[in-house]
Amino acid sequence: MKMPTKKVITVLSIFFFSLLMIAATNNAKSPEQRTLAYFNTHLDSLESKLLRFEAIATSAHSDTLKQYFVDCRALYKRVEFLIEYYYPTAATRINGAPLLEAEPTEPEEPTHPTGFQVLEESVYEELSMENRLVMANEINGITAQVRKVKLYNEDLSFSSAEVFDAVRLNMYRMIAKSLSAFDCPGSLTGITEAAEVLRSANTVISYYEEDRALEAALSKAIEYAYANGADFNAFNRAVFLTDYMNPVFKEFHRVQETKRVPYISELRAVHADATSFFEEGAFNTNYFAPSRTAKATEELIALGNKLFYEPMVSGSGTRSCGGCHDPAKAFTDGLAVNSSLFGDKQLLRNTPTLINAALQPVQFTDSRIAFLEDQVHDVVSNKQEMGGDFNTILNKLKKDKSYERMFSAAFPGADYWSKTNIKKAIAAYVRSLTTLNSRFDKYMRGNKLAMNEQEVRGFNTYMGKAKCGTCHYVPLFNGAVPPLYDKIESEVLGVPATKDTVNAKVDADLGKYNLYLMPHQKNSFKTATLRNIALTAPYMHNGIYTTLEEVIDFYNKGGGTGLGYELPNQTLSPDKLELTEVEKKDLIAFLHALTDTAVSRKDILGMR
Repeated sequence: MKMPTKKVITVLSIFFFSLLMIAATNNAKSPEQRTLAYFNTHLDSLESKLLRFEAIATSAHSDTLKQYFVDCRALYKRVEFLIEYYYPTAATRINGAPLLEAEPTEPEEPTHPTGFQVLEESVYEELSMENRLVMANEINGITAQVRKVKLYNEDLSFSSAEVFDAVRLNMYRMIAKSLSAFDCPGSLTGITEAAEVLRSANTVISYYEEDRALEAALSKAIEYAYANGADFNAFNRAVFLTDYMNPVFKEFHRVQETKRVPYISELRAVHADATSFFEEGAFNTNYFAPSRTAKATEELIALGNKLFYEPMVSGSGTRSCGGCHDPAKAFTDGLAVNSSLFGDKQLLRNTPTLINAALQPVQFTDSRIAFLEDQVHDVVSNKQEMGGDFNTILNKLKKDKSYERMFSAAFPGADYWSKTNIKKAIAAYVRSLTTLNSRFDKYMRGNKLAMNEQEVRGFNTYMGKAKCGTCHYVPLFNGAVPPLYDKIESEVLGVPATKDTVNAKVDADLGKYNLYLMPHQKNSFKTATLRNIALTAPYMHNGIYTTLEEVIDFYNKGGGTGLGYELPNQTLSPDKLELTEVEKKDLIAFLHALTDTAVSRKDILGMR
């Protein structure tokens, strides 16, 4: 039946008018308004999917539940950059690590984790009605958090600087966590989730005028991840990062510069204007220092260097900091544990490297101190380690004319003779021992000759099958949590007291537990850096393992659980890694590519 001409004209007029109105509305909206609309639309989608997921939790087939889980996580990844940025508490409850947390005032009352990482355990376990009910309850909790975010969004406003900052931080988060399956160890969907993160970046940044070069770089990275992400362990992260993410970061940085979108001014672990966190000089040691720390100068570092090797700093006049932190051993001592000051007993723990010690928010294996200045005080005054008294040390130093010249140069225009200045000087020297320029770093910056094929395979194993990257995050390779690096993780590994695997027993050192007596922290120790690990044997907090082969064998067996003893609070997965002999050798080869002791003071002196 033929429509009357007048009616056709009317319909077409309405259609074209609608298009014009949509176009006008989009043009009238600012990029920030469009970003908020994107945020709300995807939150609605996530909420709807979660509600359907909860409705079928007690009845659906396992495969269906797994697909719903994967779909919900994909939707979350599209809004993760804004939830993490503006609602960090909600982000923790939606997708936080499945670890107990407690306040020092209530050590026996831990907060139980919630969110997708907890839900995943139920989805990928053998289903029972009890398990299904737990699943439904967890989904309900996630949904409640999403609704809270939607409610808060009514008053949310943000700037272009914050949007670009949130997107960049989430790309760092994606590299460190999604590529290692940190938050999806059961589903192993981290690679396709990385693509979702990049999709959201592509959409949101396009609101600030489309840029073909950036869009092309993002599209290629997204396509590569989707095309190769099905097999998590086989995914070539080295290629993805160097051939795809490097161009993304380069173009992203260029767009922010050319559009004159300002950088966030607050102090950050990674400089806000860095092209990427793989860039030389990207990390800022001042972020990890106290607000009133002394400005690093050549004079201050030179004084700290001299004090570091000064026996007068010890009570006996026979020991210096440098005596236990040998530069030839990456500032360790090569011992399982060192001896006490008077040699009458052994110290409790292995001596850690000081290289890059400034790039972590807490110090000591048990995380008991935040700043290097306080660490200096602790070590110097410890009767077993240095046995020094700062008043006595100061009186001795005053008698040395060379120290008078150095103190006055390091602290001009001030009362330079003080106990505090001794600590500040040594801390400044330790901060100068910062370097992120290993062969791995050079490879990540585009020098494909910096690592050989075996080392590249080892990096992919590190981030994939071996699961090392879920605790020792790239690019720092310590436990400082990206992308803000404002906290550091401690793990219960089940490190044995001896090498006896027949009658294996967990080491008696209770670690972080001794600070606040939190039961879940028994045998918990800070996740240390793996940089320069080829030079820092023996390993673990008690120095029990003398080779990297022994360390990898320990993890390959599933930690303490794999050695046969019960450790209910072990945070390391008890599952065997089942690494082949070739994969073990590849992994060790890669760890050697993290060797880098050529310290540069460029960044510590503020000369980026």
